[in-house]
Amino acid sequence: MIATVVDWDAILQVVWVSLLSGVGVTAAWAFALLGWTRALEYGRERRAGEAVVYGVVGVAGLAIVLGAVVFGILILTGD
Repeated sequence: MIATVVDWDAILQVVWVSLLSGVGVTAAWAFALLGWTRALEYGRERRAGEAVVYGVVGVAGLAIVLGAVVFGILILTGD
């Protein structure tokens, strides 16, 4: 039997999880910035409905980013 030196399944798993988390966290941060800036802009224009919707988008994006950071710390510490 031939000895396997490289675990291709583990490498592929690392690649797809890294791509997914990199794109996901970046997109969540982009939504946080979009929500924050648009909420401020619409708040200044006295458009409360739109400001609230974008505020919710911003808070959701920020929550996802913070959740990813906490999850990463938990994974690294082994808890």
